[in-house]
Amino acid sequence: MILLLLLLSTGLSVAQPVLPDLSAVTQRGLNILSWHAPYDGIKSIAVQRSSDSVYNYTAIGYVKNVKKGNQAFIDGHPVPGNNWYRLYIVFNSDLTWYSNSIKLFVDSATLAARQAVLPPNDSLQKLLNTKKTERVVVTTTQKPGVDSTGQPKTNIVLSTIPDIEEINAYTYIRSQYVFTNPFTGHVNVELPDDFDRKILFSIDFFDQKNNRILQVPKVGEHSIIIDKRNFQRKGLYKFELKKNADILETGYITIY
Repeated sequence: MILLLLLLSTGLSVAQPVLPDLSAVTQRGLNILSWHAPYDGIKSIAVQRSSDSVYNYTAIGYVKNVKKGNQAFIDGHPVPGNNWYRLYIVFNSDLTWYSNSIKLFVDSATLAARQAVLPPNDSLQKLLNTKKTERVVVTTTQKPGVDSTGQPKTNIVLSTIPDIEEINAYTYIRSQYVFTNPFTGHVNVELPDDFDRKILFSIDFFDQKNNRILQVPKVGEHSIIIDKRNFQRKGLYKFELKKNADILETGYITIY
């Protein structure tokens, strides 16, 4: 009995990992999460999102760099209304841990008005630079200037877009005819106002290697919806909208 009590008391004395103090801010239509991880030995960090603070959390992406220090994640495809975020952390020892939860509210009008074609979240992570700063970026329950571990708050800065070939939020302008619906994720096609069924409108979609992956040989209505499941995987896709044999518009849509 004495040995058992000794083992139990020893186990209880082992320090649990310090939870990251998750902060969040919205910049230019992107929800940006930041935190400081004060420990090594992390296997993976999944970013989870829910429309409420307790249930229905789903993973929307994974942190690329899980090394000790400042970390961040961009959610370029938030839902209208409340967006609750938390981190699901797995250590090399297979211990699992959750961060605190934090909420960002996104107005539906903001999503509808966004003109840039955003790539999936995995591609957006390359735009992040992190640096230590004494300036408070967002307000949390902790004292100003530091997080729960005593580390300075992390300021997240979007890097300069260096090349048009980079997949990023600012390279491609949203089409007025073919675009991803920010509320459903499906692709909306809205033809010009002078739509005439006697004119043959068609659409071809291509992957990043310029392979045609989907064809709509005839658009028979002024407005149609293409289910995102037709694309089979997330990613950035090029499209060509043709009016008879002539290309009316070339652009990009995102499946996420």
